[in-house]
Amino acid sequence: LSAEVGGISDEMAKPPKKKKKRKSSRGKAAGEQDKAPGAQATTVAFSPNVAKILQSLGDVSVQGSLSDRLNPTHPCFDASLKEQWKSFSKKERAAIVACDQGRLKELTEAIVHIDHPFPTSDDDHCETSLDAYRDIAPLLTLLAKSLKKKPAQLQIYDPFYCAGAVVGHMKELGFHQVYNKCEDFYAVVREGRVPTHDVVVTNPPYSGDHVEQLLRWCRSNSKPFLLLMPNYCCSKPYYESALGDTSDMLYLFPRKRYMYWTPKGLRSREKVQTQHVGAGGNRTSPFVSFWYIDLSPAVAASKL
Repeated sequence: LSAEVGGISDEMAKPPKKKKKRKSSRGKAAGEQDKAPGAQATTVAFSPNVAKILQSLGDVSVQGSLSDRLNPTHPCFDASLKEQWKSFSKKERAAIVACDQGRLKELTEAIVHIDHPFPTSDDDHCETSLDAYRDIAPLLTLLAKSLKKKPAQLQIYDPFYCAGAVVGHMKELGFHQVYNKCEDFYAVVREGRVPTHDVVVTNPPYSGDHVEQLLRWCRSNSKPFLLLMPNYCCSKPYYESALGDTSDMLYLFPRKRYMYWTPKGLRSREKVQTQHVGAGGNRTSPFVSFWYIDLSPAVAASKL
């Protein structure tokens, strides 16, 4: 009896033989057709709301990364996205994060390939934040009104190019005519190629004698200007000599210290704060800075 039981057990322990499937072109085609709907379902499995978020994150012209939109202290904070975030499935959150990372990578690669046709210093690679431009928007609107123009028609000239963020920031604030191109400002002046403009708005490089040269040019240019520079510039020996008459100069101090963004790829890793990263790059604030403003002759200082 024990031998018979053992035999039965051995038979039961043997795995059943697998039946060989017949290979046919018809069966293979059917298998391929079965996979197609699954692949398509993966791309359309998300709700319209999540699909909209993915679309916005994939658009490099849209301001703010995912971390910016989830940060209540950031200008690009999206309260609706923050509220919905926990309700998204793991799959949806993973897709959103992956899309955001792809967008940041695309932006970085584009910036790394920027070839500045002029000498640069790593420390000068900083883009102005949207907050700083938002503070001067009312002044630019007033200037446009005095010139009998709409804000969208005001011609703004930023002569110093970093990565071109000023164009997007200004457009978001309603100013669409912004000239900021990757060209040598000093060569442009020497060759008489300065573009037509109503006002100069720029955050110049602080190294070397860039600030002094800019001040001298702004005064000879006889156009309104708003310059975002460190607080120590007005105490430099060259300041009054470069501007001459400073009686119409005004200074706009922010309530909170301005932050700047170093585009990824334009400064070595040891020179950036890697813990503060956003769509604009790495956040930094090396100096206390404010706006140096003279809107004459279009708008007198007494009217501001």
